[in-house]
Amino acid sequence: MNYFLYRFTCTPLKPTTEILISHLAGLGFESFIETEQGADAYIPADADSEAEVVTLITTMEGAVNYGREEIPEQNWNAQWETDYEPVCVEKKFRVRAPFHQIDPSFAIDILIQPQMSFGTGHHETTWLMLNEMETIEWTSKSVLDAGSGTGVLAVAARKLGADRILAYDIEEWAYRNTLENIALNNIQLEVLKGDVSVIGSASFGVILANINKNVLLNDIPHFAKALKPKGYVFLSGFFKTDVDDLVALAKKYHLTKVAVETKNDWALIKLIKS
Repeated sequence: MNYFLYRFTCTPLKPTTEILISHLAGLGFESFIETEQGADAYIPADADSEAEVVTLITTMEGAVNYGREEIPEQNWNAQWETDYEPVCVEKKFRVRAPFHQIDPSFAIDILIQPQMSFGTGHHETTWLMLNEMETIEWTSKSVLDAGSGTGVLAVAARKLGADRILAYDIEEWAYRNTLENIALNNIQLEVLKGDVSVIGSASFGVILANINKNVLLNDIPHFAKALKPKGYVFLSGFFKTDVDDLVALAKKYHLTKVAVETKNDWALIKLIKS
């Protein structure tokens, strides 16, 4: 299959790039790589509609320009491998694609066949989640990965020693990609397609949720109900300016702020159930 590569230049870079990517995913774009100028985005030729892209960027608050080129099928893998780099989180995690060689200097090696930018580790929120995951003990923990994306956080939890893991996502591509990536990492965990309702009456010692603010505002009450006493919730997927709203809501459900970490304009909140 042939693909089209769109090279977007965004001004201001943040948050225009993140907002653009979220909208492009709804137009059928399959893969994204954030660049110093904005983002490169790939879409199958039979799903491409340049007119829809033009309509989208004219509605954006920031300035967005683009170039477009067709990538023949025989060059697709080579193009992707040229653009995609492993993601390193301190010396603990290295998130790489199957075509990268393993680096034994990192404690934990995670294989991800990327389908979207969110979940590869390239986005600040995924990096924040992985970095903060080092701060607690995972052995024998039961874990929920809410809005799993590529499943990278669920894979990381398993490799840190977690026991029972449930991952879910409402998107079909994410459900399938999580299954693909747990197989790549030779691990087992439960994966479901759906929203927060799929957890039913299950309880967890740790909940990981790298989702947007509006979904988190809806789901925090469900997380609090499913979380065991003294369990942890890691939240990300939102801007620094959203922290106070999320902390205030969490407090109503006996979730107490332990830490807030930031990277560029993005934030993470770690909470504990009192």
